[in-house]
Amino acid sequence: MLEEKTFVGGISTPDNSRHFVTSLARGLEILQAFRPGEGPLGNNELAKRTELPRSTVSRLTSTLLQLGFLTYRKSVGKYEPSPAVLSLGYTYLANNKLRLLSRPLMHDLAKQVGLGVALATRVQLNMMYVETARGGDESTLRLEVGSIMPMATTAIGRAFLCKLPDGEKNFLLDHVRRKSAEEWPKIKKGIERAEKDYADFGYCLSIGDWQSSFHAVGAVARDNSTGDIVAFNCGGSAYLVTEATLREEVGPRLVSLARSVEVMCGLD
Repeated sequence: MLEEKTFVGGISTPDNSRHFVTSLARGLEILQAFRPGEGPLGNNELAKRTELPRSTVSRLTSTLLQLGFLTYRKSVGKYEPSPAVLSLGYTYLANNKLRLLSRPLMHDLAKQVGLGVALATRVQLNMMYVETARGGDESTLRLEVGSIMPMATTAIGRAFLCKLPDGEKNFLLDHVRRKSAEEWPKIKKGIERAEKDYADFGYCLSIGDWQSSFHAVGAVARDNSTGDIVAFNCGGSAYLVTEATLREEVGPRLVSLARSVEVMCGLD
């Protein structure tokens, strides 16, 4: 049974857990508030982004600075993650079997279809790229490892949702509904369409749902020995990559890639 949880500042946590350390969770929220390409953030920006009191943010940034996980840029009076943060992410990347097995297959597919291929896993209500392979098409969206995108409106996120047990999927979608109340009817319709495509073909589409100029198809793989799930996407600019191309050519190849990864996991 799925454990009852709440989102504390965006972090999913068990309700009333005696083992939950709120101060640690808040410190991790600070680190997760930084985004690729955005540059340093000040305490006011971090407080707004995490919805934590500014006094709390000030203590947390001071602590993280002393521990070496943040760097203070005196010229702008703001913080940014230090290289020490990489030690946490690198351990995950180096030990993730699904990523290691997928990598050569992703590069092969990218060359075959001329489009970028990416691998992601869930972080709260978003998907984070943990591996990418560039194709030859300059229309491909250039996102790097560490890039974050919404789960509910992207092909890669919808594919991930389709692989989850109903209880966990509904829990996450309930939080998406609360967070995006005005857009929820449109989001829900897109997810329902994705669920039908996944049931019929094994892939999900996002045709301008995340970005109007971007079309993508998503598929998903699961390591049954660990329960770990990752999702893949492949796509490009809408004026060059049609829905028909994704359905007839790219989608089936991406599903084949995902199935191959699952088979290799079972052979390990």
